[in-house]
Amino acid sequence: MKAWMAAPLLVISGLGSAQAGLCDVPFMRDGGQVQLTGSGFLAMGADLAFSDVKKQGGDQCQARVQGKASVALAGLPASKPNIDYVMTVRDGRTRFQRDDGRGGLEAVHGSFDLRLLGLFSYEHGGLQEGQTFPRQDFQINLDKRAQSNVLRVHTGAKTVGAQQTVQTALGNYECWPIRYQREIEPTQASFSGISLPIPGINSQVTDWYCPEVQMVMKQESIQNGVPSTVDVTHLK
Repeated sequence: MKAWMAAPLLVISGLGSAQAGLCDVPFMRDGGQVQLTGSGFLAMGADLAFSDVKKQGGDQCQARVQGKASVALAGLPASKPNIDYVMTVRDGRTRFQRDDGRGGLEAVHGSFDLRLLGLFSYEHGGLQEGQTFPRQDFQINLDKRAQSNVLRVHTGAKTVGAQQTVQTALGNYECWPIRYQREIEPTQASFSGISLPIPGINSQVTDWYCPEVQMVMKQESIQNGVPSTVDVTHLK
């Protein structure tokens, strides 16, 4: 189980879908801030600040995202890697890259993908009960300071449920529940010369998307019968 403390040092390769409206969320501006706090069996969170925001209209924008991510499993102390990358949204796609120090951008390595928190996920409006989003497959690599087999994460098809009032850390909102399965395949990892198993984790996940603030305000999941939550606890 301790091997999973390396989970924050993950990067999901490839691109994820970004829907129209991502560039209009409240924190997508210079000085914007968002804090996500996790609790339970799989506690994920992040403290993020946005700067150098450039908008070209529609879903075309770019921002520098800085802060810390956090993941803790089964009550173990959380590991908190630094985040510093450039997020670009263009032509319905979102890409996370890093400043290469030479005026260009390079692929992010050894960081944490915010899409696991449900933050950058759904269009701001137009959702309806029964609507579906396709399944996704991600390939995950541990930070280069550790050696491991590739981790693979699969999310099943996502289905929108009936809108309802949800209590969040920042008040009550009318929100859409988007439900799906998430599977993390087991693998082996080597840290400090010790090989340890990373167990497979199957989760039932609900992202609560709240149109009033154009974002997911709460993510609920159940892993091995134990619940976890991720809440937006600060928004500026």
